[in-house]
Amino acid sequence: MTPPPLTATPPARPAGLTTDTDVALPGARSMRVATVRPTGDEPAGGWPGVIVLHELYGLQPEIRAVGEHFAAHGWAAVVPDFFSAGNRVGCLVKALSEANAGKPGPITEDLESVRAWWAAQPHVDGDRIVVLGFCLGGALAMLLGGRSDGIRAVSANYGQPPKVETLRGCAPVLASYGGRDRFLGSKGPVLDQRLAEAGVEHDVTTYPDAGHSFLTHGEHPVARVLFLPLHAGFVADAAEAEWPRIFAWFDGHAGPAQPAGGAPTV
Repeated sequence: MTPPPLTATPPARPAGLTTDTDVALPGARSMRVATVRPTGDEPAGGWPGVIVLHELYGLQPEIRAVGEHFAAHGWAAVVPDFFSAGNRVGCLVKALSEANAGKPGPITEDLESVRAWWAAQPHVDGDRIVVLGFCLGGALAMLLGGRSDGIRAVSANYGQPPKVETLRGCAPVLASYGGRDRFLGSKGPVLDQRLAEAGVEHDVTTYPDAGHSFLTHGEHPVARVLFLPLHAGFVADAAEAEWPRIFAWFDGHAGPAQPAGGAPTV
């Protein structure tokens, strides 16, 4: 099967190619994750790995589909449900607290445990791990990128900018925002300035005609009403411009992925 072109966007629903497993965490806890890897001949040293971090809505089908999209392009993907590492409301509160404070905390530490586990898998090249996040996950992606020495590059989309001191030493950051997002759409210049001050390689883009969640095909009608100022929803022009930039950023900082040989496998 030929991989979809880089201009293609992930579908709204996954093809059922991910499999769920539990990753052990400190304190006799665990986090549920979905994994998917490419097919074809495994490259020497393993496939490059990507960690996909979900939005405030949780691990939704369109986020699983992002993992499959990466696997179709030669990346071994792990998609953590970071609300599953304890009481779901408590995990949500902790994640929001870390994002709003701009500093890593227990959720970021749990995600570092997932990164270490994924890097140790025999089919994954542990020296070529990147992280991609959306919304709440976008903020956590930058926190993880600054916390972990094992992250080669970050793609943070419509995420709250961390503090400058948190960003120091962070992996290179590619970031995107939707200009119609009344909550976060103005944060692009803020993040750009903070990354520059922290000495982090970066590229921040704001798409003026897009709102929140413009990169994925999520269907969240209640959330769209509750979060009307976000102007949330897929925007084809912006998504088709940003997805190739994401793949190019990761290829440039973690080395190009070998094309997959067919449909992804678990």
